[in-house]
Amino acid sequence: MLNYEQAGVSIKKADALTELIKNEVKSDNIGMFAGLYENPAFPEHYLVGCADGVGTKIIPLLERNKIETAAVDLIAMNLNDMICTGARPMFFLDYFATHKLDVEVTARFIKALKTELFKYNCVLLGGETAELGDLVTEGHFDVGGFAVGLVKKDQILSKSNVKENDVIIGLKSSGPHSNGYTLIRKLHEKGLLSKEEIDNALDPTYIYVNEILDLCDKKLIKACANITGGGITGNLERVIPDGLIANINKTNIPVQPIFNKLLFLVGEEESYKTFNMGVGMCIIANKDNADEVINICKAYSPFILGQIKNRKN
Repeated sequence: MLNYEQAGVSIKKADALTELIKNEVKSDNIGMFAGLYENPAFPEHYLVGCADGVGTKIIPLLERNKIETAAVDLIAMNLNDMICTGARPMFFLDYFATHKLDVEVTARFIKALKTELFKYNCVLLGGETAELGDLVTEGHFDVGGFAVGLVKKDQILSKSNVKENDVIIGLKSSGPHSNGYTLIRKLHEKGLLSKEEIDNALDPTYIYVNEILDLCDKKLIKACANITGGGITGNLERVIPDGLIANINKTNIPVQPIFNKLLFLVGEEESYKTFNMGVGMCIIANKDNADEVINICKAYSPFILGQIKNRKN
């Protein structure tokens, strides 16, 4: 069976680099979904910042002229991380690196960014466009995003809020979102995934910001985890305190054909380590609030994914 590392991406090396950077920088922000910045000018708030890209999903998107999807994915990869702190997005910047500038394509991308960000009261503040003919392949471009938000210190979402017997509520993903496409593309190259299956795996990433902000305003949520690289377990671990564990029931996850096929092709361990497997976001809440959380997030087919348990039990 082909795995992510054989396809060209090493999660082990990425984890090792994160640990190295954490030791070098000596910051509690390393390894979090987004960074917190404190300043005496706003003593009651944290500024929250994050940066991310679309990864190699950009390649099949460009092949199919899905420029607008690339813009939505770039926003999603940043704002879905930011919202895991409970922060309200304020502004966004983009970096657009291309082989040779195509004004029509670039304008479509920027317009799509502005239109999508408006839905989350986030301003496209600016960015940078770079022509890198010696670096970027002809006909291609790559993008990076940078987002800044604001959260009150006494309202921040944190693993310190999480307690035994809290419930984990999963929100359905639109597909693989923007992770694991190096492996997906390699499987397609080998004839193991059809063109139709690839096409169906390229839907825009769901953006959960407005629903989670509503949950924060109503004080219904304790923590949440954006399920990206590293899968359900790897990302949930980031919001669970020492001494507690997540007891997950995989059978509650809504079935999506693409993930059933990936399970068959690469096996359960590799699939759950690489892909979100149908879970785009995990919300941790008091079990008494579960019904209200599910109602607010009904657009994403919410379901009880599991419960927080004591590690000793």
